Amino acid sequence: MFMSATTSRLQSRCVSFDYRTLTRAILVISSHMSSGALGYDYSNPLKSRDVSKLDPLLALLIQTAAFQRLKDVRFLGGIDYVLVPTPNGARNNTRYNRFQHSVGVALLATKYAEARELPEHLRLLAAAAALLHDVGHAPLSHSLEPLFERAFGINHHQATTDVILGRSGLGNSVWRLLIEYGVDPEEVVEVISGRYDPFEGFFAGPINFDTIEGILRSRQYLKPGANAFTPEAVLMSAINRSSQADANIVDRFWSYKDDVYRFLIRSKRGVLADHICQHFAEKALHKLSRDDYFSSEKNFFKKVPEVRKFLRSKVARRAEILPKGEAVSYKLRSFYVYPDVDFFSREDCGRYRQAKVDGVLNIPSLDKKNLDEIEARHSRGAGLRKGKTFL
Repeated sequence: MFMSATTSRLQSRCVSFDYRTLTRAILVISSHMSSGALGYDYSNPLKSRDVSKLDPLLALLIQTAAFQRLKDVRFLGGIDYVLVPTPNGARNNTRYNRFQHSVGVALLATKYAEARELPEHLRLLAAAAALLHDVGHAPLSHSLEPLFERAFGINHHQATTDVILGRSGLGNSVWRLLIEYGVDPEEVVEVISGRYDPFEGFFAGPINFDTIEGILRSRQYLKPGANAFTPEAVLMSAINRSSQADANIVDRFWSYKDDVYRFLIRSKRGVLADHICQHFAEKALHKLSRDDYFSSEKNFFKKVPEVRKFLRSKVARRAEILPKGEAVSYKLRSFYVYPDVDFFSREDCGRYRQAKVDGVLNIPSLDKKNLDEIEARHSRGAGLRKGKTFL
């Protein structure tokens, strides 16, 4: 039973979304799309799909203010501005955001539901949880989250729960829509948290909708257009497991995850970008409040302009050659396949493993005078070139 008696009573008090509202929502989504060849477009995962067939619940959830905010929350955080200082949107020069990623994750969940012929209540639950799994991210995603948690006691897990249950400052539209369509908001939270996963581990396991889309998206920063397969291909291999080819695809995908963490997220540039975000935000903490967690990056930069300035500077792009100074601790993560666990047994937690070790990055003092001197010293050096790959 997926709807409690309380939920049923609440449903009767909800605002009804009629056909015209739904049609308008789909038209708005369509207006942001351009035609293109079939395939996976990381800037617009909906491009190759018939949006008129988009699930009505997803179409309306996408139009809520809480979800639209994710258009101005970078996917990786500070490193987005380091790798793509300006302009954003040129070929091989694109910053992705949590909006694009979340839509992509929802489409994978929808494809899974179709492949498994799930009943409607499970199909809607999977799609809603996938779409909303990142709705509680702060500006600059994980780069700023540690500061918000220390200062205001909020992180993206709690924030996501608050948005879905209608307890955040972003209103209760998400909560109302879920109830309107017979989806229990508390159950959505349980699925996102991994405490309840009736979907073969595609939420709680290592090979999950979120990781499949996110890792292949992140790899676009390393080698634009070089992924050997689409997120859908990885998903279908993980579902079917009918041949060695399926095993090879999923195993290779897991090696991509190691690449992304080694050369991007936990690279020297990645660690320095996170440190810049937290350093300058902490210095401006008197300007910030808990409400800024649910703000956009545009509004955050108005309060703390130093963050964007130094993320886009030559200093941030040259982490490998900066003079040593302050020691910054971080976690190095590696990902590997353990071949003794059979792929076809579906024991993914045993086959797809990770290890963590402590790392230290020595960086110069981030006071303005010192950074300006470093910037001037290297002003004639070679920075990141447009379209440069890292692998």
